Amino acid sequence: MATSPDENPYSAPTVADTIETPPSGRRWGPTPVLQAAWALAVLLNLPVPMMLSESALSDPRAFVGVPFGIAVVYLTGVFCCLCRAGIMWRLVVGSGVTALSQFIPLAHMMIGMLAMGISEAIFDPSRNSRDISSLPEAAFATILTGLGLIAPSLLMGAGIFAIFRISCFDASSDKHPIQARSASE
Repeated sequence: MATSPDENPYSAPTVADTIETPPSGRRWGPTPVLQAAWALAVLLNLPVPMMLSESALSDPRAFVGVPFGIAVVYLTGVFCCLCRAGIMWRLVVGSGVTALSQFIPLAHMMIGMLAMGISEAIFDPSRNSRDISSLPEAAFATILTGLGLIAPSLLMGAGIFAIFRISCFDASSDKHPIQARSASE
């Protein structure tokens, strides 16, 4: 910043000097390819949880809570990884491994049973059966199961990226445009 002889060099900068505008070529958030990959990863992880939820619901009206819970889990994945595509790719890759593990669905069953136990303790602890009978309880159990599967998926994806030293998704292009611009200066 050049100053004129009669301008105070210790004065605060003008507003125009401090406003940063993002470059027009890069948009903020996950790309459409990344969003499609995350949607596919969520869909591939649904068969075992859907079978478990179908057998665990005693009231057919409670099944309406399951799609609501699935939507919340999908949006949670998008929201958590909105600024960092590298994290989202780790989650997508790990979710692929979790989807393959449905052939021996030990993790899905354990996490689902734990989620059902937590939701039962919150919504109706005096009940004698393990059946879910209310819409909010079904949605809550679905959300807990989905979030419970996101955590190991992210860890598996991070492990795969670390073992195979995959760093192509970690470039500065996945940062917020202002962060990428200030990092390059």
